[in-house]
Order: sequence, then structure tokens, then C-alpha cells
Amino acid sequence: MSKADRNRKRSQRRAGKPSVPRVIGANDNTLPGANDDMPEVVVRGVVLTPTQAARLAHAEANLADADLGRRRMGRDQTLALDAEIDAKVQEARRRADLDETLTLEARRGSSIEVSDRQEHRGRVRITSRDGLETLLTAHSITTIQHAAGLRYRDDYEAIDPEKQLTPPSIDQSRNISRGGDGYALKRREIEERVRDLEKMIQEEDRTFKGANGRTAVERTGRAVWALREIAGKGSNLRSLTNSGSVQASISAALILALDCAAVAYGLE
Repeated sequence: MSKADRNRKRSQRRAGKPSVPRVIGANDNTLPGANDDMPEVVVRGVVLTPTQAARLAHAEANLADADLGRRRMGRDQTLALDAEIDAKVQEARRRADLDETLTLEARRGSSIEVSDRQEHRGRVRITSRDGLETLLTAHSITTIQHAAGLRYRDDYEAIDPEKQLTPPSIDQSRNISRGGDGYALKRREIEERVRDLEKMIQEEDRTFKGANGRTAVERTGRAVWALREIAGKGSNLRSLTNSGSVQASISAALILALDCAAVAYGLE
């Protein structure tokens, strides 16, 4: 066999030999262009992930396309990405505000509790100034009354009255969609529980004047007002008034409300 024949046979064998399988790497599941070698892309102070950067590039290409459908697609892609960036910007601001609050209160020597509830995650309560804690420490209320106040606080914070949300029993047009499946029903149950408790308290409170009251306290009743301010919001008696006699009347009204709450929550 000549040398040319041997070379031809060798070439034929190589052509029929299967190729070596390609090693599957971590980048196989990423979008085209989304790799660690890409330079950082920063939008409004937010560093985009490689996938987000690739999506942005894809959206910009669609926006520059002559086809109207592609441009609409690019617009939608840009809006979706902008919403993600905005969420990160807001979260960064919340963290900065929280860090500033914690730093200032720590310098003042305050004891701080940060809520981890989903409805108002990150809310700061200064426990060293908490009205319920102060009254319990001073033995002005019992442990059962304190527990009832905390149960009311959970409900009060869950319905978030500080955001001035009108209960659905009054405003049927309000559509609650946040919180996932079942959230609206759960919220309604809490609102009704708080409403029934406050109605029970008002039936026992002689200061309750309803619509005939001349002041906001008279229209809700001093006991309900005290429960909202001290148990609900965590206010301290001294922050409400400097008068010793008024503090005593508020404390008595609060105890009436806490006793009713203990019964309503099944603690007695």
C-alpha cells in the first residue's frame, strides 16, 4: 500500500470517529450574553445582574428595531425591568432609613424592636418607651392584661389604621389585593374582631358619647382611645399628657379596655 493510500485510509477513519462530548457548564442555562465577563451595568444606582443586563440589551435592540411589534415588545421589556429596578431602589432607601433610625436611637440609649411581620416589615418600635412595657414593669397592669394588649396590637398593626384604610364594612368599593390568596378575608376577620372588641369596651365605658361627643376622645370613648394609643401604637402615658390626674384617668380607662380584651381573646 502506497503512502497516499495509507493517508487516505487514515482520513476516512478520522471522519467516522465520533466527536468528544462537550462539557456542560454553568453558563448553559443563562441568557445569551449573560456571563461573568460582562462589565457591570448600573441603572439608577442599581447594579444589574448579568441576566438583567442581557434583558436590557435585548429590550434596547427591540426598541431600535424598525418593526412596530418589536418596538412594543422592547417597551414592555423595559417597563418590566424598570419595575424590578424601582423595587430595589425603594428597598435600599428603606434599609438606609432603618439604619439611620437604629443608629440615632442607639445613641439615645433606647431599646429597639424591629418588626418582621410581612404587612409592615422593618417598622421600628422603641420598647424602652413602650406604654405597655412601662406599665407592666411598674406593676400597674397584670401579665394577662399585658398579653391582651399585645394581642390587640397584633390585630391593630395587621389592619394598619395609620395608613387610613377604610374598613370594607364601610367602603365596599375598596379592593384589597396585596398579601396573596386569602389575605382580604383574613384582614376582614381581623377588622371585625377589633370592631367587636371596641364595641364591647364602649358598652362598659361611661365616657363614650358616640356621635354626641364634643371631642374625639368622647366620640370613641376614653377606654378605646387609650387602648389604641397605648396598646395599639405603643405610646407612653407621659407622651400623652404631663398631668398626673389625667394620666391616672387614662390608666384606669386602659385597664378597663385590657380587661375586655382579655375576655375577647380568651385569656381569662
